[in-house]
Amino acid sequence: MRRSGKLRGPAALLLVLALTLSAALAAPTVYGYQEGLAKASENGLWGFADATGRVVIPIQYQSVLDFTLGTALVRSNNKMGLIRQDGLSLIPPEYDTLENLGYGLYLAQKGNQWGVVSMLPFPDEQGGTTQEFFPFVYDAVRTDKVDGLDALVLTAGGADTVVPLSTLKDQMVRRQVPSAQFPLIKGRLPSYTDVSPRDWFSVWVDLAYNLNLMQGVGDGRFAPHQTLTVAEALKLAAFLESQANGDTFHLQPVTGTPWYKSSVTYCEASGIISAGEFTDLERPVTRAEMAYIFSRTSLARNLPEINSLSRVKAAVPDVRTGDYAAAAIFGLYAKGILTGSDGDLTFRPKDSLTRAEAAAIVSRMARAEQRITLW
Repeated sequence: MRRSGKLRGPAALLLVLALTLSAALAAPTVYGYQEGLAKASENGLWGFADATGRVVIPIQYQSVLDFTLGTALVRSNNKMGLIRQDGLSLIPPEYDTLENLGYGLYLAQKGNQWGVVSMLPFPDEQGGTTQEFFPFVYDAVRTDKVDGLDALVLTAGGADTVVPLSTLKDQMVRRQVPSAQFPLIKGRLPSYTDVSPRDWFSVWVDLAYNLNLMQGVGDGRFAPHQTLTVAEALKLAAFLESQANGDTFHLQPVTGTPWYKSSVTYCEASGIISAGEFTDLERPVTRAEMAYIFSRTSLARNLPEINSLSRVKAAVPDVRTGDYAAAAIFGLYAKGILTGSDGDLTFRPKDSLTRAEAAAIVSRMARAEQRITLW
């Protein structure tokens, strides 16, 4: 009788077990999740995996730190850098030391010299751009308490230059650092019982909370799947407008009856909406209405396009020129704010909007490093 050559019985079982063990040993080890991504290690190198365990940022770094507010410190070739959640480099890996100062700034060391770098480039004095906020001319840079105030202390030749941390935002605004009006506050992170570190929206909830744009709904919950109302969309637009323009409306407590009256008045006075444009403010806002409202803030109007507008118009499958808010929708795609609800850039203009989705949108509007290049 001619044999087929196939393994059967115990031999086949042993082969299956061996192959399974080999695959398990070859798979990277995943360590805990934060903001939807986990550190992943293999053969002494590190990258990041998504909630399914799939490696989405290649395992190529000597070491990595957890993602916090949408960015992570990484070490490559014995140098430190900063990446965002799609692996894009924000600060190139060329520093011996890189430490988060807050505000989107980092204490940095090159050899024996120290300075402070920004995660976002800003205009230099030669018509170009730079990321050096304080140049690399110092013997040491640290944070400390000086006369009871939190301060940045820059030391050169034995002399200290003291910069109160409370002045950094205004300095960044004057030097035209992008998103300076929306500084990242070091250590300010929420803890909501209904937001898991594995959730896709965890990073956006962290950012929206850190930037003081969105809060929880009470009882330790964020309610990420709860529908956003027209009134809540107008409040968000008012807060974005106020903070971008540097006035105090976003700092004032919400008072009055109904609670959203002051936000509606602010939006009307700012030209975001016309008086009486929306009559039922407590109904769910549609995604198209949200795009219309947010696009009319001065913040959105002043954002640069980073995606081809003509290509956006051709690519978004369920919005056509002439549709309600079509120009607003296309514009927000072009500016890297909207990315669609699937890989085909589908927008779903007539659907409602969740608080998690709103958190993603306002975070991208506020923080330039989070805007998405589509192609």
